[in-house]
Amino acid sequence: MFAWRLLIREFKTGDVLTLLLALVLSVATVTGIGLFVDRLQQSFEVQSANLLGADRSVRRDDPIPQDWLQQAQNTGLETAQTASFSSMVFGGDGLQLAQVTAVSNNYPLRGEFITDQQLFGAGQATNQAPERGEIWLSSRLASLLSVELGQSVRVGEAPLTVTQFLVRDPGSATSAFSIAPRAIMNAQDLPATQVIIPGARVRYAFLYAGDAERLARFDQALTPQLGEGERIRTPIERGERIGNTVNRAESFLLLAGTLAVVMSGVAMALASARYVKRHLTQFAVMKTMGATPKRLVRLMVFQVTLITLLGIVLGSGLGLLIQSLIADLLASLMSSRLPEPSLSKLWLGAATAVISILAFCAPLLARLVNVPPLRVLQPNAGLQVSSSSLFTFGLVGMYGLMVIYAGGWRLPSTVMFGLAVVTGLVFLVGWGLFAVSRRLSKQSTTGWQVGLAALHRRLVSNLFQLLVFTLIIMLSLVLVGVQSNLIRDWQAQIPEDTPNHYLFNVQERQVDSIQAYTMDNQIVSSDWFPMVRGRVIAINGEDAEVLFPDRRNEPEIVERELNLTWADDIGSGSTVIEGDFSAEGVSIEQEAAIEAGVAIGDELTISIGGLDYTLPITSIRTVDWQSMQPNFYLILPQSVLSDYQANYVSSVFLKEDNAAQFYRFMANYPTVSMLNIGELLRQVQDIIAQLANALKIVLAFILGAGALVLIASVRSTLDERLEEGALLRTLGATKKIVRQALLIEFGALGLFAGLIGAAGAELALVGLQHFVFEMAVTIHPLLWLVGPLAGWGIVTIIGVFASRAVLKVPPIRLLRSI
Repeated sequence: MFAWRLLIREFKTGDVLTLLLALVLSVATVTGIGLFVDRLQQSFEVQSANLLGADRSVRRDDPIPQDWLQQAQNTGLETAQTASFSSMVFGGDGLQLAQVTAVSNNYPLRGEFITDQQLFGAGQATNQAPERGEIWLSSRLASLLSVELGQSVRVGEAPLTVTQFLVRDPGSATSAFSIAPRAIMNAQDLPATQVIIPGARVRYAFLYAGDAERLARFDQALTPQLGEGERIRTPIERGERIGNTVNRAESFLLLAGTLAVVMSGVAMALASARYVKRHLTQFAVMKTMGATPKRLVRLMVFQVTLITLLGIVLGSGLGLLIQSLIADLLASLMSSRLPEPSLSKLWLGAATAVISILAFCAPLLARLVNVPPLRVLQPNAGLQVSSSSLFTFGLVGMYGLMVIYAGGWRLPSTVMFGLAVVTGLVFLVGWGLFAVSRRLSKQSTTGWQVGLAALHRRLVSNLFQLLVFTLIIMLSLVLVGVQSNLIRDWQAQIPEDTPNHYLFNVQERQVDSIQAYTMDNQIVSSDWFPMVRGRVIAINGEDAEVLFPDRRNEPEIVERELNLTWADDIGSGSTVIEGDFSAEGVSIEQEAAIEAGVAIGDELTISIGGLDYTLPITSIRTVDWQSMQPNFYLILPQSVLSDYQANYVSSVFLKEDNAAQFYRFMANYPTVSMLNIGELLRQVQDIIAQLANALKIVLAFILGAGALVLIASVRSTLDERLEEGALLRTLGATKKIVRQALLIEFGALGLFAGLIGAAGAELALVGLQHFVFEMAVTIHPLLWLVGPLAGWGIVTIIGVFASRAVLKVPPIRLLRSI
């Protein structure tokens, strides 16, 4: 009862409100952003599943066993099937090779078809598959065949009626390299076509969808039944372009959440220090009245437990409100409705509260038990506390929170490294700046002297204050850099004129006429490359089967047949980093060389057309795969490949207004295959744009939390400032001089913090670019301008506002404290 009454009294006097507010802020920050990030991740997975056509798919060369369908349905999952094959489609003016997909009636399980009644139209969404006897043709295929809606085409022996022009289907994202134009038909018409005969190349797909628990249970049961080369594909699988997009999106969002955790830890550290400081005298009085250490421990545990529980409840409720507000604000920017938040994620906010209390508050509270009763007579006597142990507790707690939140150590380690560098810069550079400021202020007799001298006079507390300001500014600049620079740089990797069509199987005699057409019509195109198929069968004279038994850890240049080419020039998008490209040998892409463990001078044996060629590696290249230009792992000498029949490959960028005309022109070359990846690129860019919009909201919220942390940090030194203000007023200083001193002190702190924070943000962004997001490293000069200016303005305004009581403190306060 005594502990309860004491806690109520502290609430009334406001002593405990600082800690509770910081705790609520910590829980609300982590809970709000955590729930919102979780909803965004679920949204990304849903959109990715729409591109896959289901939650899971398995592709194989043989028909789908009926047992799989039955097992999935018994588990409570929806199922669908597709069969994809290349076939000649007859109709209109002739015939054309097409990639035909026969789908079951309930396909797709996720996502929608986009179809139109007009050639090359934007289309409308539908989740209804073609009816029996119908076929949907892509606009390109329809234009090549010169057929219209209502006309009949023939696939094998089956006549089918064209009822829609296909703009997009979910399966196109997973079969992006099915080069021929596409057509969709009903699976019930497949037997009538008679195209499925022994030896025919057909790719079957088994698709299923349902809730996460049933999916996991069925995945576990299905995995042992898969044959060689068969695997379960998921929407966010790393091997696919959309999977890479979602994984990188999660990294950005986890970064935002991780920075929120760091900020919450800073708030807890400040609030804990102030809470303990205000209770030193109280515990000394209780000791003089006979309270034992055991009783004091029970008292602290009871109070801290109640504060923690109250902070968790209030913070969780505020976090739910915050994520709902963010989602509502972002609703108009989203391409789809966000899934409902998972309340199971609330544990993260509770864990933040508990770990924060243990890491930042418990070590100091434990030392309250040892406060000497003499403090009753000497209120200004300090409590001996090991700064290194407190720092270690806080560091371990902060890192643990980030690891729990990010689900791994890589991202938190990068951020902590940046924080460690910033801390070192603060204590080295800050001490030097304060010392210089003190020397410069000796000749001044105004508030400049008082303000600059105060920086060095309260050296330890001001260094900590500088560290807090620097961390907030640095974290804010990192988020700004992520949102405005990293995402922009990422989007720039797929610029507007990125090639969106590949041309394959072009004969040498056809190259000049196609190239002339693209130049005459101002169509952006890449270089032309001859292409011959070959396989690496040995490295340095040792067979690949011996080097990689059972195909374990087999590099990509060995595991499959490669497209080989020759070239006189390195071409755009590639750079020679080692060796001589013009030498008579093999030029290998850098990542492929690292994966295979080869270097300049090593020899590769390549089988081409039944003949083996052993060639030395004479150069290593870097390749920009994001450029969508034709690129190759291996470039061989022309003397080796010139005797083989080569097909040429190039890429072009087609705008909507010239696509139809180009398709009709390419109808003159029926043997040429064209791959359209434009729709896939647009879908990837849509997800990136959605991520950028989400980060804007997250950034605004974290900056708001940072402002509260700044206020808390200023208030942690408010008692000292009040006593100093009283002393100045006693010595005859006017309010104008006191105000000027505050402006100079906080202005200098903000300027120094902004400068150091800009340096730390630059280092952190470079580390994130290189180690986490695997992007080219770039420098961000704007940070060096924004950081100091923002630090000076924000810290001055918040500092003077939080210290406004110093301007009103009467001189009598100094006499009362003696």
